[in-house]
Amino acid sequence: MWTTTTRMGEGGSTDGRMTIALLISVATHQRRGEILPGLITYEPRTCMSTVPPFVLQPLLSSVDAGQICCAQALGSEIYVGCTNGSLLRYTLHVGPDNQESYTLSSRQNLPSGKAIDELVLIPSLSRALILSDRQIHIYTIPSLDPLPNAKPIRNVETFAVDHQHLLRPPPSPNEPPARPLPVDFCVIKRTAIAMFSISEERLTYFKEVPFQPGAQLARRIGHYLCVADAENYNVVDMQNAQMFPLLPVNQAGGTAPVKPFISVVGETDFLVLSWTGGSTIGIFITGDGDPVRGTLTFSSHPLSVCE
Repeated sequence: MWTTTTRMGEGGSTDGRMTIALLISVATHQRRGEILPGLITYEPRTCMSTVPPFVLQPLLSSVDAGQICCAQALGSEIYVGCTNGSLLRYTLHVGPDNQESYTLSSRQNLPSGKAIDELVLIPSLSRALILSDRQIHIYTIPSLDPLPNAKPIRNVETFAVDHQHLLRPPPSPNEPPARPLPVDFCVIKRTAIAMFSISEERLTYFKEVPFQPGAQLARRIGHYLCVADAENYNVVDMQNAQMFPLLPVNQAGGTAPVKPFISVVGETDFLVLSWTGGSTIGIFITGDGDPVRGTLTFSSHPLSVCE
């Protein structure tokens, strides 16, 4: 069982030096049935005030399989999850006129045909974890072949791969082959957290511990897990079986739902967003639940925030 410890602290002033890249949809965001019609990126600009602060760079205007739900980039490739359960890989090509464009190179269809809610790429193992219809499927990249003898993980609310393990680089073709280290991740189910590890050969289940229901989003750094439900953010110390309440997702109250956001910043800190009624504040939190770096302020609640 988890023991719960209350840990609250003051944030600080707005830190204008922190640069956050935004991946914004033309209409709405990727999670839970919402749709991204295309992929675009915004690149920060630091020129004169007459120059827009971001430059719009279209990447994929559309796909030929349903609509885009989620996406991740790896090097010069983009992996896309769609509403009809299609998993697509696009690669960057340079034409004779030196114009760059993305071309569909691999495609896989999930057995259920349901929307892909989330995808996480694991470069060091050449694997992709795909969440769809409350199940996690495992595929190899770049081919998008299913991992042999790996059954889907079922009854999944959300999941979190250790961010420190995601930072491991892919195998280098210029170095002697070496067996990559396993990657740890945890699966949050309705009333439990299940611990897993994945290697090149197999998926290994370790244990399952009780947890409170209602989890919607989670991110992991080492043995620390930041989890959000519909109302609050919490940090879980999985090594010592302790949970620290952080702050509400919505500090203004009311019945309108506010979407939680958790991002990993650097190698040790989480960034969580909380709606105050007139604006959204971003607070940087350590795995111990302590605020660091100061705070960010957004005039409205972001559609998406990533590193």
